[in-house]
Formats: sequence, structure tokens, C-alpha cells
Amino acid sequence: MPEGRLTELLIDDATWSAGSTARRHEWRLAINEILQEGRFTLPDGADARALLTLAPTRVLVDVHDAGGRALSQHALPLEQIRPLMTEYMETITEMSKLRLSTNSPRLEALDIAKRITHDEAGETVVTLLGPLKPDHGTARRFFTLLVTLLYDTTKLGAAHATAPRPR
Repeated sequence: MPEGRLTELLIDDATWSAGSTARRHEWRLAINEILQEGRFTLPDGADARALLTLAPTRVLVDVHDAGGRALSQHALPLEQIRPLMTEYMETITEMSKLRLSTNSPRLEALDIAKRITHDEAGETVVTLLGPLKPDHGTARRFFTLLVTLLYDTTKLGAAHATAPRPR
């Protein structure tokens, strides 16, 4: 199947309505990255729209073509992605407790751990989204969106930062 792109990515109304202004802004940023840079394999290379629905034990991803015809549905079990989210959030929480400095070995180690977890999570998302076959970067962005949907990261500056690199 040829490559396609998402032209719209929505979050279910209940989740969207329950989010604070800051969280909805964060979700918009994550969604825009997926829409602008995301790569998927879609039937006939069609442009598509997707809806994410949070359920108690999974995240549903419904994909439709521009005319509203269902292309695919995927259920991402939280039991498979929650351990990675927990590890990712624990690392971010530790990073947020440190003072940012270019000479912080602890911060650099945590940043590496965060990237490793993010990479592993991306591989898991690729597997869970199966036929959509997102590339690795897209899967990482998708994981970031899932994290922000399930955890309030708006007060953790380290959630979006990486350790400064020594020059």
C-alpha cells in the first residue's frame, strides 16, 4: 500500500471536554506534529482522518477516508503501553526535579533513558497500529500524544525538553 497522511486527528469529545485549556493546547501541538510530519501506509495512499477514543482498558483509533468510509480500526491495549508510559513519566519527573545545566551528568543520563524508553514505545506503537505502518518518528509522536492524553504533563517542563549538549 502506498504512503498516505492524516489530514485530521481528533480526540473523543468526552476526553477533549474534560481537558484543561493547557492540556488541550498540548494535545493540539502533539496532533499538529503528527499531521505535519507523520507518515502512514493507507489504502490507495489516501488521505485520512482519525479519531482517538480513550476507553478504560484501551485507546481506540478509528481511521476514515475523506468521504467518511471506514479504513481501519485499531485498539491499543493500555496494559501493553502503560508500563512504557509509567517509565517515561518517572524519568520526566526526575528530570523536572533537577536544575538544567550543560554539565549535569544525571540530567544527561535521564535524557538518554527518556529517549530509549521513547524509542521502545515507538516500536510498540508501530506493532499495535499494524497495517497503518507508521514510521518510527511518527510512532514516537503518537506515543507522546498518548502520554499527554493519559497524564497531565503540562506542569512538567522536562516533558518536552532534552538535556543541553556540551559544546
